[in-house]
Amino acid sequence: MSAIISSDEDTDSGCESRSSGIKQTDAGQVAVAAGNHQARTRKRWSSHSKEKGRLRSSVLADGVHEGVKDNHISPGQLYSTESGRLFHAGKILIVLVGLPATSKTLVSVAITRYTRWLGVRTQSFHVSEYRRARVPQGMVKLPLDYFSARPVTPEGIRLRRTLIAEIQADMKKFFEQGQLAVYDGMNIMREERRMLAEEFAALNVKVFFVESVVSESILRARTVEMAAASADYKGWNRQDALEDYKQRIELNRPLYEEMSPSEGLSYVKYFNFGEKLVVNNNYHGFLINKTVFFLMNLRDKKGCVYFARCGTSDKDKYIDDEVLNDEGIEYSKVLTDTVLERINNRRREQNDTPGQYESLPLTSSCKSYSSDLESPLISTSATLKRTESLGKAALRQHASGDGTDEDSFVVWTAPRKRTHDTAMYFVDKKITVRQRSQLQQLHPGVVADLSEEEIVSQFATEHKEYMKDPYHYRFPRAESYHDLAVRIEPLLLEMERMYGDILIIGHESTLKILYGYVTACSCHDIPSLSFTRDELIEVSFGPFENKIAKIPLVVDKKRVSKQVPG
Repeated sequence: MSAIISSDEDTDSGCESRSSGIKQTDAGQVAVAAGNHQARTRKRWSSHSKEKGRLRSSVLADGVHEGVKDNHISPGQLYSTESGRLFHAGKILIVLVGLPATSKTLVSVAITRYTRWLGVRTQSFHVSEYRRARVPQGMVKLPLDYFSARPVTPEGIRLRRTLIAEIQADMKKFFEQGQLAVYDGMNIMREERRMLAEEFAALNVKVFFVESVVSESILRARTVEMAAASADYKGWNRQDALEDYKQRIELNRPLYEEMSPSEGLSYVKYFNFGEKLVVNNNYHGFLINKTVFFLMNLRDKKGCVYFARCGTSDKDKYIDDEVLNDEGIEYSKVLTDTVLERINNRRREQNDTPGQYESLPLTSSCKSYSSDLESPLISTSATLKRTESLGKAALRQHASGDGTDEDSFVVWTAPRKRTHDTAMYFVDKKITVRQRSQLQQLHPGVVADLSEEEIVSQFATEHKEYMKDPYHYRFPRAESYHDLAVRIEPLLLEMERMYGDILIIGHESTLKILYGYVTACSCHDIPSLSFTRDELIEVSFGPFENKIAKIPLVVDKKRVSKQVPG
């Protein structure tokens, strides 16, 4: 029964005829009460039934900026309270500190995504969004003074005061029902940080600062990226945008006062996107410690994460640990070629290949690296720098694990044969493939390999309970999606830690959970998502939101039929 629980390949192995790779079924619209076999009580998740899922079209968009309702239950949430606040943490304000182009927005959105997944009612407040809403329509170029932490013109002073008052009023209103607010602004002067801490401390809100500090070389590189991507420069010439953004940084550099223990505030310094963290006066308890641990794993990712189903087997049964059939093998070839082509095309488009460095002489280590490895992936500037300094660096396992380089590519699979064998051609091409036990599919329990009609007939009561709450309900001796989300949480931090590309090959149930995290899906969205074998899902990471793309996977049926004897 694919709508409820499925085998490692799903009982419908003819998925190629479907037109959509991710879609919502009607199952997500029928929840009217909650239940969870042998574990959850109705009272525990009773508010879950009142929440509506996102619109069907929006599951292909990042929901991290959508408002959180009072009765919201998150996918990774362990329990609920009447107040809606968790971990005995009270109300917390996280304040970002740093110059422009130091990835404050990236950090604020990432904290929002992760804490929401845990069940914390979190909302991020971005100064840039408030400013854009205040700018008169048709005003293409704003006075530079508008971007100063200490404006001198009457218009700049008035705009800054208005923005700060509006943001602080919205944050105070949010704390009436919410728990964690993330304030994304420069906040580079000691006096404004002191005033902010005192004002919210008077409201019984704990204030914790996150200062993003980057080296000068990284700041220059980030300036180019931010100028190209910022909504402020839509329609601008690239060079003009770059010069304007540089002026914003230089305007505020003399005003910047780095945080120090003498301020008496609680803060963490976040150096170069997680290279080093320094914590001061962290006395706010579990939730802030959990956030600091998350920041230890957060990186400025350059790659994408890809989601793909495993190939088909003959019986497609949960009980049988089968090998791939001919169609599954052909699918594996198509998947390998498509993913590698997609990564190489993106590297070409980013203009970050060694072609830019043709005037540089190749060192002996580079020549050896090129001839010995014969990687199917195009080398990047990161590859060139690494090979010049470390020789055959890609041949060794980094002490800090996979994904430590911007040009890294790792494939994750579940341990089952047909899932791991789907990555066989990546292994042949010397791409790193890892089996992750957390990617084992959702355990179906007593309904394993039963059709929907058989489940309704044999387990009528359980089926009714499942339809009330598909996310939290467990069939007898089975796992729920919620159990799966708790099991998979370590992989979420692994994904955040990795700089480069990741391909995750797994069962549909595990893909739903991982996709639900990177796109901020709700409990209602996740059970009704559908992944098919005719599409590869690509999620590219951005500072403000993640982008989703669907890439067709076309398996040549004629080639498969020729391989079958008779």
